[in-house]
Amino acid sequence: MSQLILNLDKLRHNIRFLSRHCREHGLGITGIIKDPCADQIIINQMMALGFENIGISKVPKNPAAKPVFSKRPIYITLPSIHELPDIVRYFGTSFNSEITVIEQLNQTAIAMNCSHSILLMVDTGDLREGVMPEQVLDTVREIHRIRPRNINFAGIGTNLGCCAGTLPDEHNLGIISELADQIEYTLDIEVKTVSVGGSVLLKWLQQKPLPGRINNIRLGESLFLGTIPTINQVHPDLDTRVATFTSDILEIQEKRVMPPQLCGKDALGTLPEFSHQGIRKRAILNFGICDTCPSGLTPIIPGIQIVSVNSNYTLADITDCTHPLKVGDFIDFTMNYQAFLQSLISPFTQIRYLE
Repeated sequence: MSQLILNLDKLRHNIRFLSRHCREHGLGITGIIKDPCADQIIINQMMALGFENIGISKVPKNPAAKPVFSKRPIYITLPSIHELPDIVRYFGTSFNSEITVIEQLNQTAIAMNCSHSILLMVDTGDLREGVMPEQVLDTVREIHRIRPRNINFAGIGTNLGCCAGTLPDEHNLGIISELADQIEYTLDIEVKTVSVGGSVLLKWLQQKPLPGRINNIRLGESLFLGTIPTINQVHPDLDTRVATFTSDILEIQEKRVMPPQLCGKDALGTLPEFSHQGIRKRAILNFGICDTCPSGLTPIIPGIQIVSVNSNYTLADITDCTHPLKVGDFIDFTMNYQAFLQSLISPFTQIRYLE
């Protein structure tokens, strides 16, 4: 069985550094873990070492497996209009952009006799979720016209580096900060939270503070991988060895590799490539796309090359590997964020913690 190995000492190092670093810049941190049934150990480490809250992108389907939170987490995906009771039940705050959904969210909160907070998302250039900046004042005004109202306007948020690869700059960061001032000055409505995601902002923080009204940053990839996404850069103060993917060898055989006379697509619908031909030593590894994103893995031992992937197997060419390998040996891999995320949420990948 494949395993996702998480080194807790290295994880704690990253949490402590990010907590201290962001606190020095006046920022609270929302730790992003995505998985609604994430292991309680990760959540406890984040909250105990200084993170403000946890951000989750999916609604729990099994209430019995729901982790225990010291405060209700934040729903960081736009709510589906069909899941509003669960949004109100499980989350203290959610990201929103559609006034019709906000109105129904309010009706749901009234029916359930509880309150719920919303962050209005603003598109500052990444072309993902959010109203346009020129629509923000009118949207906030509409929210506050809702009567009776069981939803609380908590503030505004934006996202960078996820859809269009937009990097933070004076313009897009200035927009979200200035909008907070405009809401308070024009509408006399308090903006408690101004939240920006994600780890791409750490490059900016290496050089200078974020604009004054931004007081919350959402971090995920940097926490687990020590990297700054979009620019594909390692952060010098973070440990990149928190997460390791490992799996065992099921078969090692020498095979004559050559294109078949009649060649179609492989099991995943792609055309096979034969970069190395002739007699090659190949190993079958005990994982596939059900377990992780194999294309996001890099073998730690040199001379191993992934050549094919299906649902349950990954085939590797080990001809050029000088390390002695045999059936049953484990091969370790470093991971990109997609491989890490899919490993974390896969029911077929065992999570193992190292102290």
